[in-house]
Amino acid sequence: MSYFDYENAEQDILENGGDPDYLSHYNSSERDSYLRNMGLHPEDYGGSSSSDFGSDFDSSDGAADEGCFLTSACVEAKGLPDDCEELTFLRYYRDNYLVSHAGGKREIREYYRIAPVIVKRINARANSKDIWNKIYEEMVLPCVCMIKTGAMEDAFQLYKSYTMKLAEF
Repeated sequence: MSYFDYENAEQDILENGGDPDYLSHYNSSERDSYLRNMGLHPEDYGGSSSSDFGSDFDSSDGAADEGCFLTSACVEAKGLPDDCEELTFLRYYRDNYLVSHAGGKREIREYYRIAPVIVKRINARANSKDIWNKIYEEMVLPCVCMIKTGAMEDAFQLYKSYTMKLAEF
């Protein structure tokens, strides 16, 4: 059994506006899911690294049955692998820019709150593959291009505004 650094995890949770007391009430899978939902990496504290906090929610966290976020759903609809360029760039962006951006962790938490609902709604539609392809073309590819050219704030604004538009879908 590996050591989990509760002290540092609790401090980071507090800094992100969460309640660190929840950590002691969870088993390790639920604890790691809670940390991911707070925009933190469980493996930074000795938690499981089996699921990247930007990848699919696992069923223990109460997220949508569909299990994937917007970009993941788009690349899945296109038949691309989980380690495709698009997901790799967007995960890098999240982990190296957005997480340290002012309010970035809060934005990540909000995204993880609403994205599974969006995915579930879209997947329930008969034309879901067409919708995912459109999102891929209008949001995913432009954001990746912006990240490649260093237009990090532009990528953030596009991804956020497009996601908020989808939340009204």
